[in-house]
Amino acid sequence: MKIRDKLNSIEGYQEIINRYSDYITDREEEIKKIDESSNKGIQLHNLPNEEVKKNTYNTLSMYKLNRLITMFSMGMAMEEIKGEYTRIINNVWDRSAHYIDTLWMLSIGVMLDVGPHEINKLVDMVKKSKYKDLLFDFLIHSFIPDCEMNTVDFQFKPYLYTQEIISFAKTDKRKSLERLKKYVTKEWYRGHSSAGWYNTHKSKWNIHSGYWSFESGALVKILGLDDSSLKDTQYYPYDMVHWR
Repeated sequence: MKIRDKLNSIEGYQEIINRYSDYITDREEEIKKIDESSNKGIQLHNLPNEEVKKNTYNTLSMYKLNRLITMFSMGMAMEEIKGEYTRIINNVWDRSAHYIDTLWMLSIGVMLDVGPHEINKLVDMVKKSKYKDLLFDFLIHSFIPDCEMNTVDFQFKPYLYTQEIISFAKTDKRKSLERLKKYVTKEWYRGHSSAGWYNTHKSKWNIHSGYWSFESGALVKILGLDDSSLKDTQYYPYDMVHWR
């Protein structure tokens, strides 16, 4: 197994995976209890059972996505990553997620060549979200070419830089690739300084799951860029782009 994000160890990643697996089991048991109580007409919490169940599913989705990212960082085989992603999208992912979570799910779906059922789930996910975003539209358009791209704005930095990557590719793919290199190596990580996972590799606790610019891999795949020079570049998910 070749580790992909070298800011943690195999042992460190495995510990995080085990931790998330325990969290996931706990949440699944909680959902089971809620269903059993609802069938008996018993209210378990101050909030309605269905609302608690929805919130629990949201947390479960987050844990499963973070476990998938950790698996990729650790160096697990792409077939395992694909299987994990498919289970997430089919079994639990049905929520209005944070922008970055939604972007990651879309981007990973592009790179893993998901099927029509998963595509529909992803599109529904974006429709349920509050975000109107050009990058979201572009990624969905790659799944569904007939889908209109009406949005002209970006919700957050540093994603507005991807507009130049997309624009340059129309006339000069080499220039587009150079812009993407700059984005991945100089702008992407620094642009996430307000994210909860920023600088986790410096924590005294073992919480670093990996840093990945998944949207960069999705853009490379959609735009048909030659990313051979990006292999082994920090933050760039080369193995996911070339998983086949």
